[in-house]
Amino acid sequence: MNECEEKLREAEEEIRRLKDLLDSRDRFIHDTFGRYLTGEVLEEILSGKTQVQIGGERRVVTIMFADLRQSTMLSEIMDPVDFISMLNHFLAGMIEIVNAWQGNILEFVGDAIVAVFGAPMVNDYAARDAAACAVAMQRLMPRVNEWNVQQGFPEISMGIGLHTGEAILGNIGSQTRTKYDMIGRNVNLASRVQGYSKGGQILATTELLEAAGKQVIVNEQGAMWVKPKGIQTEILLHDVIGFGSQYIPQTGEEK
Repeated sequence: MNECEEKLREAEEEIRRLKDLLDSRDRFIHDTFGRYLTGEVLEEILSGKTQVQIGGERRVVTIMFADLRQSTMLSEIMDPVDFISMLNHFLAGMIEIVNAWQGNILEFVGDAIVAVFGAPMVNDYAARDAAACAVAMQRLMPRVNEWNVQQGFPEISMGIGLHTGEAILGNIGSQTRTKYDMIGRNVNLASRVQGYSKGGQILATTELLEAAGKQVIVNEQGAMWVKPKGIQTEILLHDVIGFGSQYIPQTGEEK
């Protein structure tokens, strides 16, 4: 082997070594920070296409708030280890569904899930995906409760609120600590919508239904006019009971 071939071989070995190091770094970042960042945000950072900057943008998105009912009471009467086990099992199933429908979970507020559809990556079907996701989440609850009963835990229920509207999204914080988040009037409204929902129910605004399309199934008799705190006028909330051919199971229905 002449000197030129030897240098070429050494260069190829160094390239392979550096590639292995980069692959190892990416796996470490995925494993470590994947628990704290949404998949799309993480991929955006790793791709190097855009820098993580403080700031944001206005965009029409669909916002979901999902919250367990009577969780505070359960946390007080259950063994702490059992309560966290029950909560983590519930969240594991919900996270999988949200990810499957291209939602991005921004945070957990206690046992509540806050998710956005249509950010950071644009999704023209964000409202449709959010509605389908919410139905899938409620359809999973019977299996969640089957597991709870097997463990000797109480059955639980969840209320979901959906709204489509403009929000400010971006990296909020400082150069030392940053969080991808959303703020604005419509975020607050989505939270209020969730607050009106009962356990096992999905409530959605008219804006959500108009953006989601005809596959969303509503119970017309369940519609209600409400005046949320901070909103000047009454708004109509719709009782979503299914998506496509999938319905939310009611008590006694097949799971």
